[in-house]
Amino acid sequence: MSSPPPIRTKLLRILLLPLVSMVALWGFIAYSSVEEIVTVSQTQDRWEAIGSPVLQLIVELQKERQLSAEAPRGTGKYAPLAEQRKVTDAKVQHLREVIGSVDAGSADAQTPAQVRALEEALDGLQSLRASADGGVLAPPLAIIEAYNNVISVANRQFNDRDALSSVSSFRSVRGMAAYNATAEYLGQEHAILTSTIVQRRMSPTDRAAFVAAMTNRRIVFANAERDAGPELRANYDKLVAGAPYTRLVDSEDELFSWDTSGGGPPVEPAVWKSDAEALLAAINRDTQAELNRAAMEAQDQKVGAYWRIGIVLLLGLAAVVVSVALSLRFGRSLIAELSRLQASAVELAEQRLPRLVERLRRGDDVDPATEAPGLDPADTAEVNRVVNAFSAVRRTAVEAAVGQATLRKGVGLVFLNLARRNQALLHRQLGLLDTMERRVDEPDVLEDLFKLDHLTTRMRRHAENLIILSGSVPARRWRDPVPLFDVVRAAVLEVEDYTRVTVVPMPDAPLLVGAAVTDVIHLVAELVENATAYSPPDTTVHVRSMTAANGFALEVEDRGLGLNQATLDELNARLADPPEFDLADSDRLGLFVVARLAARHGIKISLRRSPYEGTTAIVLLPTMLLAEGGIPAVAAGVRQPEPAVARVAKPVRALGAGPTSSAEPVWPPAPEQGGGPEPVRATWFDAAPAPRTPPMTTPMTPPMTHLTPPHPTPPHTTPSHPVPSQPVPSQPVPSQAAPPPTAETGPTPQEPANGHPAGGSNGHPNGASNGHPNGHPNSGVNGANETGAAQEADDDLDGLPMRVPQTNLAPQLRADSRRPERRSAPARSPEELAQLMSSMQNGWRQGRRQAEQGQDLWNRKDDHPDARPQK
Repeated sequence: MSSPPPIRTKLLRILLLPLVSMVALWGFIAYSSVEEIVTVSQTQDRWEAIGSPVLQLIVELQKERQLSAEAPRGTGKYAPLAEQRKVTDAKVQHLREVIGSVDAGSADAQTPAQVRALEEALDGLQSLRASADGGVLAPPLAIIEAYNNVISVANRQFNDRDALSSVSSFRSVRGMAAYNATAEYLGQEHAILTSTIVQRRMSPTDRAAFVAAMTNRRIVFANAERDAGPELRANYDKLVAGAPYTRLVDSEDELFSWDTSGGGPPVEPAVWKSDAEALLAAINRDTQAELNRAAMEAQDQKVGAYWRIGIVLLLGLAAVVVSVALSLRFGRSLIAELSRLQASAVELAEQRLPRLVERLRRGDDVDPATEAPGLDPADTAEVNRVVNAFSAVRRTAVEAAVGQATLRKGVGLVFLNLARRNQALLHRQLGLLDTMERRVDEPDVLEDLFKLDHLTTRMRRHAENLIILSGSVPARRWRDPVPLFDVVRAAVLEVEDYTRVTVVPMPDAPLLVGAAVTDVIHLVAELVENATAYSPPDTTVHVRSMTAANGFALEVEDRGLGLNQATLDELNARLADPPEFDLADSDRLGLFVVARLAARHGIKISLRRSPYEGTTAIVLLPTMLLAEGGIPAVAAGVRQPEPAVARVAKPVRALGAGPTSSAEPVWPPAPEQGGGPEPVRATWFDAAPAPRTPPMTTPMTPPMTHLTPPHPTPPHTTPSHPVPSQPVPSQPVPSQAAPPPTAETGPTPQEPANGHPAGGSNGHPNGASNGHPNGHPNSGVNGANETGAAQEADDDLDGLPMRVPQTNLAPQLRADSRRPERRSAPARSPEELAQLMSSMQNGWRQGRRQAEQGQDLWNRKDDHPDARPQK
């Protein structure tokens, strides 16, 4: 698309329009005048050169036709006819010479064709005479009609009205043509009646031809009376008042009423011939006089046209010169004023408004009156009004920008205030749920509490969305690097349909710097939730990873309906360059949050179509977000913070089962064939290890360094719902050896630390920390203290500093034990994987048998109420 024209061009167009119109009008008048002169000249030349010879030829052809009708049939030795033919041939030769001398190109478009038709008719005149003399044209009427055709062509050339269209007396010229046609039809009547007198009879065909000629003569004679000019009208009146015309009309009436079946015609042949020839001579004489008068009139018009065109050309040229001079002077002044206005507009658009918007983004105070001063007045009243209007527009634009910035700032503060309040309530709700989870032993109730825990975690993420939309940063932060695999699992657990998500093992996954852990969890959770929300419920969302040259890439692939290429391009553009938050675009808040989080850490996100016609989101984590080395070592008994994740319905471990010291992972038992729903394909929490031995009446104490075993907890049945299976880890996490507890290092068995059960890091039955993706064997140390601290911080945040876990530890807790570094698991062959799956199935069967034996043992104890521990 071409750029619009500049102001100078538009002004030139405005000024050139009247100039062009004036020049066009002047040219049209000049052209019309020249055309009139040319037309008049051509008309005069034609009438002088061709008109008069054609008229003379018509008169001679009429005489030859009359003599041919009088001549005896089939003989060419009639002396008057022979003499007339010589005269006619002389007129034909003269006409041919005149036609050859006249430039046919100077006439109108039809004149050359008419001239050629006349020449062809004259060429056939000799054959016509031969046919008449040889008796080929037997009836006299045939000879008359043959001559009529030749005369008709000559009359068309004589009556060329187009050549006289510009003559002022065009109507009188039409009258002259009709007057001349009267002579032709009268000549036809005279020839037919002459042949009738010679034959002394009139056939019906002759009668019809006579009546037609008489009728046409009277019609054209009436037209001549209507269109005749003053001179021709005088001749017309004189002709009509004469005795020959009166007798001729009476004779025509008698012949019209004559019964041709009896005798000769009821007229005197000599009288008819005398009257007819007298009228023909008078009509031809008057026609020639009218022709000469028209030629003189054309000459006068030509001279007058010369004078008119000269005056028009001079006056038009003077007007054009004056108009151009005035237009240039006015245009220059107007262009100068508009150029100043244009410079002001450019300065506003390119300098003032960008600086103003940048200042508003920084939060500076802006005075619209100072930022939008008025422009200098213009010299022209109209331009000055435009300047004033533009000044008002500029003030309005500045005020609107300030108002929009204030509105966005207010909306952001509202979002931030609501989000902070929701976060405080959600943290308190999470603490309350933790307390309830530690107090409840029933599996069904505990499962519902875990579901509430999960929903609360999702609500916390939505509250953080409001914080991000307001331009702030969530309060959750991490100091140390966290394994990226744990970060991805934590993100998946914040999704409602986490059971539909499959995370491919990441043996080469690096560590993520602590400053980006929370935002990456939030970012991946939004992408995974979008993938599960816009894909069929019976499909799986896959999360894969791979090492890239400039970082580490994650792929979130769904199998939904997908997006068209135009929508993908639009979304990728928004992800690459996040726009300002628009309240009207509320249906894509997740996209805006993801784009803003990615821009904050330099993460590149792109969307493309997946091979399954769904959508694949590629998250490229830059190298600066990846930490060097393995998992950071921590002191003995100190729990490394892990990403906060959604609290899910965790499986309840069979009470009484002791911890396992084996380094191999222990898998939960598989469901019986055909019994219960199929277990989910992936869960993002650590399932409780299945008991290897029948449950004991005295619960086993998990290994702890400074805490004594908790109160004995009455065992209960294993939940009847299917236990979600845990995804195969990339490498088993070895259990941490712990020294036996001593009486000096912790509270008594009747008083656990902080008053909370010590069955896990925060009292969860599976030993996983609250809101963490997994629970390591050594992560339960000091878990109760930290949970209590978190609950205390959540219960009261008004004015008190937030407590950071593990900042003030006792020296005894800072042991030198270190968590072993993770190593990448070697790739297994298909045969090894088959053996591993077979071993897992055998373990599941053995675990189910042991669980059934433990259930039978507990049922037997239910028969003796005294054997139950008292609460």
